Amino acid sequence: MPRPRARPLFELGGQWIAQEPGRIGFYRYWNDAGTGRTRRASLGTENLERAKEKLAEIVIRGSPSTADTHLATVLEKYFEERTDGKPSEKQTRNAGRVLLECWGANVRIRDLNEKKQKEFAEWCIGKGFRLSYAARNVGVLASAIRHASISAPPVTTSENVMRDRWKLTDAPPERRFIPSDKELGRLLSAKMPEKLFRWLIIQMATAGRPQTAIDLAPAMRDRESRLVHLNPPECRQNKKFRATVREARVLRGWLDKWEKDGLGAYGGRYCGYSTIEGVTTALQALRARDGVNLPLISTYSIRHKVTTVLRQAQVSEDQVSQMLGHRRVNLRTTGGYGEWSPSYLSDAAGAIDAWFLKLQKHCSRALFSHGIPASARKRKAAAN
Repeated sequence: MPRPRARPLFELGGQWIAQEPGRIGFYRYWNDAGTGRTRRASLGTENLERAKEKLAEIVIRGSPSTADTHLATVLEKYFEERTDGKPSEKQTRNAGRVLLECWGANVRIRDLNEKKQKEFAEWCIGKGFRLSYAARNVGVLASAIRHASISAPPVTTSENVMRDRWKLTDAPPERRFIPSDKELGRLLSAKMPEKLFRWLIIQMATAGRPQTAIDLAPAMRDRESRLVHLNPPECRQNKKFRATVREARVLRGWLDKWEKDGLGAYGGRYCGYSTIEGVTTALQALRARDGVNLPLISTYSIRHKVTTVLRQAQVSEDQVSQMLGHRRVNLRTTGGYGEWSPSYLSDAAGAIDAWFLKLQKHCSRALFSHGIPASARKRKAAAN
């Protein structure tokens, strides 16, 4: 039996708009003929008139139901009804973008046979991605088709099947470019958008995966313990584990300053970018403007650079692994117990602070929130 209707505010084409108790924004509701249940999907707005417009657009466009439907339509329906507004929104939207980039905007569901799926996996390898990346994106395709209840060719979502049946192998890993202190100083001295400078500072002080610097927000700081939880509180950890790191003094100074200045322009986060593609574009634009004066740095170069710095400072491999978010098998169970030790990652944080002081002599811009420290000025003068 369908559950009782939420109080309708507007009805059109067998669907209606209402609000859920305790929730912000408007939802559209409809009765699922297949299951007999009432279903709902967020309309992504708190304005009733805009909600009416969006419902009208959905009703007029209609629901995809045949294999002749364009993939873009099926994906958009899936995103709007299932993933938008959830922690997975960015990842699923990006998967849709990648699928359409490979196959084109006019591909239809009936076209996506095994040959076409293999073509996508080969395209991903050609771009330098791993088979696991192809499998994750095709998994979104399978979910979207299933959500639309369309009879379609079977979708291969297993990395092992792609490898064994299609005789595919991962692209050989590229050797990451790791800039020298002098090259990194040259990059940081260049005129750049404020949000790019913020991303670089956070990345250099945490060694997280590139997206973590984008997601960092005040709620992720444990000020009493001076820790930063790189995984947002609303997100579950996955195999790309996001670490909890010690807040180096240089990072603490910048985060405090940015909070004092106000984060409204950045959506409540410290950085301001919404995707890692935005960072990549900014780095490319910076190099295109300044040419050979800047290093061929990628978003992952900083993570590799910080790892090198920690090892050169003889920080223990255990702390390096913790800093990078690499799971240690023998601590997977015990790691979830107890509070944080005051000495947790203290050597790593100290090495990062010392590195920033060393790096300052190669950089004309202040790398510290309070300006260039006297010790760094002395080093710079001695070097000259």
